[in-house]
Amino acid sequence: MQEQLSELARKYQEEMLRLYGKRQPSDVSPSTAAAEPAAPVTQEMPDEPEPTELPPEPEPLADEPDLPDPSENMADYGDPELPAYIQPTPPKLPEEWAEQEAYENRNTAKGYLRIVTAAADSAYPVPDARVSVFTRIGSVLHLSYLLLTNENGETPTVTLPAPPADLSQSPDNERPYASCEIRIAAKGFFRTQATDVHIFAGITTRQEFQLVPLPLYYEPSDGGIDPNEIGRTEDCQGGAPC
Repeated sequence: MQEQLSELARKYQEEMLRLYGKRQPSDVSPSTAAAEPAAPVTQEMPDEPEPTELPPEPEPLADEPDLPDPSENMADYGDPELPAYIQPTPPKLPEEWAEQEAYENRNTAKGYLRIVTAAADSAYPVPDARVSVFTRIGSVLHLSYLLLTNENGETPTVTLPAPPADLSQSPDNERPYASCEIRIAAKGFFRTQATDVHIFAGITTRQEFQLVPLPLYYEPSDGGIDPNEIGRTEDCQGGAPC
């Protein structure tokens, strides 16, 4: 009996040794792996850049003159002069502005103008005639008035600039008057105009126009526009109808 127990104990030890020898190191349970602490992770820091050297300061020139201290003896220098490059210069006016200024300086007085439109040697007045009065300043015509004649063929009296009356007494003054241009357009009549109408200071100039009727069966040729059509406009100064 004793021998049998000894034999069983020996076989048990051999079986345990055989089973223990088959066990590998990777056969570790998850609980055991979680219990083990993780190895610390080390992070390498980049190398710090080496400080750069500043360039050396330039040496002063040997022949550089010594400037005087402005705080000393300021009275000896006197008042400083304004340099030419910052002196204010008068702006150059456009040519139209210069002509406008010369026109206003010359024509400081007032003259008056009335226009009369008639036909058949002044036997019949022409009412509702469109009258355009222009003032020439330099080479440009400026629209001063746009008028209509009444039932008597007359326009209201309008005021225009004129040179002073005493200029007419000066022998070296060739033009003691101002001038204007008048254009007439009336339905059923040819257009007409008058240039260089004289305007004197303190005097009413009465300018009469004898209008010529259009032919009875007049039609514009080549499909053109009737030059006497009242609704027609031309390009005048400021976009106003002429």
